[in-house]
Amino acid sequence: MEKKITITEAYLYLPIRAGQKEELFEVFAEEDGKVYKVFEFMIPVDQTEKERYSYDYLARFAVKQFTDKTLTLKGEVPETFMREVVNASEKEQESLARPSIHFTAERGWINDPNGLFYQDGVYHLYFQYNPFNTSWQNMSWGHAVSRDLLHWKQEESVLYPDEHGMMFSGCALINERRKLGLQEKAVLYFYTAAAGDTPWSKGKEFTQRIAYSTDGGYTLTKLETPYLDTICRENRDPKIFRHEESGAYIMALWLEENDFALLRSKNLADWEMTDRFTLEKAWECPDLVRLSGQDGSTKWMFWSADGFYYWGEFDGYHFTTDGVQHKAYFNTVPYAAQIYTGVADRVISVPWFRLTFEGRLYTGAMGIPREFSYQEMDGETILIQRPVRELTELLDEIPSKELTIEKIENVECICYNIKDGEVLLFQLEQEYGEGIPTGDGAATKSDIPFEAEFGGVFLTYHPDSGELTVDGNVYSIGTKGKGLSVLIDDKVAEIWETDGTTMGAFEVKDAVDRVVFAGTEYNRLMLYRIRSNTQ
Repeated sequence: MEKKITITEAYLYLPIRAGQKEELFEVFAEEDGKVYKVFEFMIPVDQTEKERYSYDYLARFAVKQFTDKTLTLKGEVPETFMREVVNASEKEQESLARPSIHFTAERGWINDPNGLFYQDGVYHLYFQYNPFNTSWQNMSWGHAVSRDLLHWKQEESVLYPDEHGMMFSGCALINERRKLGLQEKAVLYFYTAAAGDTPWSKGKEFTQRIAYSTDGGYTLTKLETPYLDTICRENRDPKIFRHEESGAYIMALWLEENDFALLRSKNLADWEMTDRFTLEKAWECPDLVRLSGQDGSTKWMFWSADGFYYWGEFDGYHFTTDGVQHKAYFNTVPYAAQIYTGVADRVISVPWFRLTFEGRLYTGAMGIPREFSYQEMDGETILIQRPVRELTELLDEIPSKELTIEKIENVECICYNIKDGEVLLFQLEQEYGEGIPTGDGAATKSDIPFEAEFGGVFLTYHPDSGELTVDGNVYSIGTKGKGLSVLIDDKVAEIWETDGTTMGAFEVKDAVDRVVFAGTEYNRLMLYRIRSNTQ
């Protein structure tokens, strides 16, 4: 099926029926008598013959660069599908239930955070994005902004697949030294062009490429050159920083299997590999960062997608490590975290949460940004990852008058009803059992697990052993911490030891409107709500 459409408005909207078989959809333009492809997507299409095409939502992409030109649309789609494709300005769509402070896309699929940078009071978050379905495909870069790292506004998407492949993960760098002939405040983006798996890029291999922005990150322009040619078939996820001591830019890059590379460049155009090393079980989304210890010392950490991290030394050319793997997360929901550039006084990391949001028209979320540091504990160096200070500044303690005591199955429980859109944080100090009678036959602190239920999820925590059970799944989160923190935001629950030594995340079965704490002896239980958006 083919359709011609003259562009007079900013966007093309495609009707999306999530979960259907995907078909190739192409967009062509013409200039000086030459026809060329400008977009290529795989779109889920309902091929059922009906008088009118039914869809779940309208997915948009910007075409204002083709204003007053005629585009040709082609695809294995029914005529009724093409009728619903429109060129329009902003179209309002029904608002969806969603978390308040965990970023989710308006519609579609998201995964890895990309290109995180801070400039002029704004935190920019780019992310792997498929606006055309609720499953992985069409990897593009979506874009969102925030002034407090908690409340986000989704902006127009900035990178779409092209003849070099899909737009895989990458990073951002503020162009302070005017490299590549661009201005000082320009933002440079290094990304992987993932070739070979799309018709447009068939026969090509993965390369690392550059885009730039001169309007503060809202519009990106791709550079054809320079680019880093293929080292290994699917090498990807460049993360770049400036190493002042050796006077060069450093790129961490995943190569293949458990192999990573470090590359150096003076000009961001010409790169030399100076190190290649293997880290058992680690892969994808590497980062090399210097962290500050709580005693004022510094240490280098190499990071990979699963939250595996390795301590070592870096001299500008080589990373030397003992190879001992440490784990930042106690489960596998957080993934592919990336660190912000442009922040001078702290190291801020944002993970992707692998959540399904079943029954909703979006998939995946970003975790609460966390500040990284480290601490020596019992002769071991431990990564500390506390939620950003902006969260603490928005905490309001919930007064006891808003809690109720109810008897549930002959057990007196503390109950709290969550208001619509409210984010709840409860913290349990490790000494929560203080005040419980002791003596012959009396319960001791070690005998009394902490129990809570919310959104159809049952949680049990044993502070003496550090054992956490969530819906029958058991996790050992250690005993180094000083209590447990649980943040509940719609269907997202983040859980961490309050001192920041480990964290994990879960998707609850139902949006949470009530929390029940078994027993009433929790005199060290603190409840807070997060104040709403003040941006």
